[in-house]
Order: sequence, then structure tokens, then C-alpha cells
Amino acid sequence: MEKELAKNVITLLGQKNLTISVAESLTGGLVAKNLTDISGSSKVFKGGIVAYTDEIKTKTLKVDPALIQEFSSISKQVGQDMALKVRLLMNSDIGVSTTGVAGPEKSAGFEPGTVFVAISIGEHNMCQDLHLTGDRNQIRQQSVIELLKLILSQGL
Repeated sequence: MEKELAKNVITLLGQKNLTISVAESLTGGLVAKNLTDISGSSKVFKGGIVAYTDEIKTKTLKVDPALIQEFSSISKQVGQDMALKVRLLMNSDIGVSTTGVAGPEKSAGFEPGTVFVAISIGEHNMCQDLHLTGDRNQIRQQSVIELLKLILSQGL
């Protein structure tokens, strides 16, 4: 399913002459992998950052540390800021992000399956709050699927 969705995203972005960049936490590069597995992705995919720690989120992506302090890195606010900041950093038309808990243990008080996928396009920033089930790998794969669906749902 991920491959078909990723192909649809690459095709759509190519048709619209748009570029995309990704900031990933819980998916650890899976979004970038799925997008770059598609032939022709180099025309639209600018790059990605795996910002697994708060340090990388703030120092490399320039996520506002106050957001992490107030809401935690597992939050809608940080997810939105990650998507915005990767878009600006890579000078792409679209920025997307993933953050959350894949498990199997809780993290920062959040249950496994607590996931935020976000998109930033121009002045439009949105984030979906997901509650996924399954093991660590299933949660990560479902997160990729939901993010790809979010991109496609924007109508670009």
C-alpha cells in the first residue's frame, strides 16, 4: 500500500511541479525511503532529516524549544513546526513531518500509537492526531501511510 501511495504522491507533485521535503522522528527515514523508492522522485524530493532527538529538532530543524518545553516533542504543535521548518530549511514547496511513539513502551507519558503527521504548504499548516495500534513496525508503517494519504488529500 505504501508503494502505491508514494507513487501517487510523486506523480501528483511532478504534475503540479512541486517539491517536497520531510522531517521524521518516529518513522526514522521511512517516509523518505518510500518516496525515493519511486522512479522520478528526484524531480520532486529535495531531502529529509531524521530528527529523532529534541536536540536535532531544535538545533538542525530549528523547532522552537518553547514548543517542546510546553507541549513535548510528541505533540501537534511540534509536528506542525517540524513540517514548517523542514520546508523552509530545504526551500521546498511542501514540508511534512512525523512524530510520536512507536513503542513498545510509553514515551514522555504517551502511549504507543500516539502519532502526529503534519504538512506545511505556504501559509497552510495542518497536523493529524492519530491513535494507531499494532507493534512498533506496524505503527511506523501506518504512520507513513497516513502521512502519504494526508499529502494526497490536500488537492495541491
